[in-house]
Amino acid sequence: MDLEHPDQLIELSYISKATQDMGLSSLIHLFDVSLKWNDDHGLTGVLFYENQFFSQIIEGKRADVQEIWGKIQKDYRHQIVRQLAFNSIQERAFPNWGIRFYGGDLIAKDVPHLTGLLDGIPNHDVELLAAMRSVSDGAKKQ
Repeated sequence: MDLEHPDQLIELSYISKATQDMGLSSLIHLFDVSLKWNDDHGLTGVLFYENQFFSQIIEGKRADVQEIWGKIQKDYRHQIVRQLAFNSIQERAFPNWGIRFYGGDLIAKDVPHLTGLLDGIPNHDVELLAAMRSVSDGAKKQ
């Protein structure tokens, strides 16, 4: 199956800067809405938020990933949205996570090597993506 097929399994990752600091209630609302949307569309992945930066890996069928990517790019909560990767994959790295959220405290505890990479600077993209993918071992076990 080629990358252009709508049912091809895709991984998309991006980083963006929030238009304003997201408080706890806003993050909880975002998580709840995202989880429902992802469940309804068969998407899985992980979302990080720290110091007004979002970073996310989304997995699913090409058509569904492209649909949510279009919504993210137009979402008023995001500015400076930059795609890190868009790849065809054979299997999901986060098969059991409709969406998993890591905020500042969890990042410091569970993914300390991600600290300092969520800054929107392109020269950190490779390290950022590697750090984001590093949490996938836990996703496959849950």
